[in-house]
Amino acid sequence: MLHTQEVRMTEEAGQTEEWELFYHHFLIGRSAYIRLIFEELGIPYKDMIKSKEDIMKYFYSKDKLAGFPVLFPPVIRKGDFQLGQTSVICKYLGEKYGLVPDNEQDKWRADMINTELHDYLAQGRLAFHGINPTASYFTQVEETKPYIERFAAERIPKYLSYFESVLKYNNGGKGFLFGDKLTYVDLTLFWVLKATEASYPDAWKSADCCPLLKLFRDRIERRPNIAAYLNSDRFVPLENNSMM
Repeated sequence: MLHTQEVRMTEEAGQTEEWELFYHHFLIGRSAYIRLIFEELGIPYKDMIKSKEDIMKYFYSKDKLAGFPVLFPPVIRKGDFQLGQTSVICKYLGEKYGLVPDNEQDKWRADMINTELHDYLAQGRLAFHGINPTASYFTQVEETKPYIERFAAERIPKYLSYFESVLKYNNGGKGFLFGDKLTYVDLTLFWVLKATEASYPDAWKSADCCPLLKLFRDRIERRPNIAAYLNSDRFVPLENNSMM
C-alpha cells in the first residue's frame, strides 16, 4: 500500500487533475466506499454535485456527462477518464493505489468478496423498497416492513457468518482480510458493517455469529485518517434505512 505522502508524490508526478466525484449531495450512500479509499490514502477529491439540479444536469438531461457513457452515480472522473459502478471503482482505485493483496490468488479472492459485499448491500437496500425498488423508502414504510423483517431474520445471519469465516481464515481474524495489509475490500467490509448496524440495529446488536467482525469494525474505525474523516464536516451520516 502506498503511504499518503507517496500517493501525493505519485499524483504530482503524473496527472495533476483532482479526482472528481459525482453523487447525490444529500446522501452518503454508495459514495461512502469510494470516499473511504480517498480519505484513508489522503487523496484529494472534489464533490461535483451540490444540488438536485446538478443531478439532473449530469445524469438525466441531454447535456449529461460527456465521454464514455455511465448510467448512474456514483461516478469518478479525472481528465477524460470516468468510471461508474461502486464495486468496479473500488477495485480500480485499489489497484491504482496499492490497496490490493500481494499475491494473485488473494487478488481474485478479494474480487470475490468485494462482489459478495455489494450483493449483500443491494439485497439489504432492496428490503426497504419491497413494493417499488425505485421509489423512496418513505413512500412504502408500512408495506415494506415484512421484507425488512425477513432480510434481518434470514439473510443477515447468513452473510455475517460468511464474512466472519472469511476474516477468521486470515490470521484468526485478528487483522485484515488478506495478508498483513489493508486492502480496498477491508474498507468495503467496514462500511457494510456500519451500514448494517445503522439500518438493522436490532439484528446487528443480537448477532452473536460475528464477534471478530465487530472487533474488526472497531479497529478500522480507529485508523487515524478514517477517524478524522468520520468526525469531519465532509462526512454525511448514514440515513438509518436502505443501508445508505
